[in-house]
Amino acid sequence: MNYNIDRKKPIPYYYQIQQQIIDAIENSEWKPDEFIPSERELSDKFKVSRITTRKALDNLMIEGYIKKIKGKGAVVAKPRVEEQLFNRLIGTYQDLKDKGFDIKNEILSFEVLKAEKNITKELNLSENEEVFRFERLRYIDEEPYHFSKTFIPKKICPNFDPKFLVDNSLIQVLEDKYDLKIYKLKRVLQANVATVEDSKLFKIKIGSPILTFFNTAYIKDGTAIEYTLNKIRGDMSKFEIEISLEKVEDMSHVINKKN
Repeated sequence: MNYNIDRKKPIPYYYQIQQQIIDAIENSEWKPDEFIPSERELSDKFKVSRITTRKALDNLMIEGYIKKIKGKGAVVAKPRVEEQLFNRLIGTYQDLKDKGFDIKNEILSFEVLKAEKNITKELNLSENEEVFRFERLRYIDEEPYHFSKTFIPKKICPNFDPKFLVDNSLIQVLEDKYDLKIYKLKRVLQANVATVEDSKLFKIKIGSPILTFFNTAYIKDGTAIEYTLNKIRGDMSKFEIEISLEKVEDMSHVINKKN
């Protein structure tokens, strides 16, 4: 890295610094978890004020290129996991598997119970019908990444065993074990921050970004066969969305109004 700023260009100094650091990271001059030069060192090397350098570093942190460690400095962040939420009718497990990540599923809980009112509504069940309820935590390269809480009608998937999910996706289990092929998926997304429980689960700070989304899966005749609450770490993720006239018939943006 040359630490040169072109002072004749009408481009803000902080932006030039930012782009040079990005280039260094993308060219593997600095690797994930490696400390970058301090704010003072960068200011001296680029011959700019610390305010200018700080703005560049703050932008890099927002964009996910670096992360700051209190009292120590800043390190290069690990590349974010890229997922495709809208344009592939597959689960997150298969999507990540296709990208070559080392994935481990941990079954946190499993039980049979009578469906609550909101679950009967989502799965179009009669009152007092039983469902399988199970919670899973997915690890990527040994880091907790994705929590899910799933409800499946017992009448549709008799003798469901959580062991099916240790090394497989739910979508694949439904297809292989019960001949249920998902034809349509309704997905509702919300941006949230980590609660105390999320902090313990994912080993992240309270208030860290969390993406929450709810899935309802249907087979071709319109029968709902799965309802799942998902939580994914925002600091490890970025999502790719492809939209075309052929793929999207209806997409709505709902803003929650304050009472």
